[in-house]
Amino acid sequence: MATTNERIKELRILSGYSVDEFAKLLGVHRSSVYRYEGENEKEARDLPISIAVLISNKFNVSLDWLAGISGTMYLEQSTNKMTEIYESLNEENKKELFNYAKYLLTKQEQHV
Repeated sequence: MATTNERIKELRILSGYSVDEFAKLLGVHRSSVYRYEGENEKEARDLPISIAVLISNKFNVSLDWLAGISGTMYLEQSTNKMTEIYESLNEENKKELFNYAKYLLTKQEQHV
């Protein structure tokens, strides 16, 4: 399984945030994000539980996933929740989401 450091970086990148944007969102300094991601090995820092809970709430990810002990990233992976999100989007964003889903499916099929 991945480490917490790897999971934080993965989540930040998947969410499209720069280190500075992610730090601002979490209310920490950018150097803290680098330490949480393990980029600065000399000053690596464990993720405080308060920041882990904040990340879990803001990004809807499982604390177990964030800690590297589970492979299930998102807390709600139900079709109903996905449908609810899709229905709340405008037409342009629905099209973008659909195209991204097709891209992910193609990518998945290439790795099988």
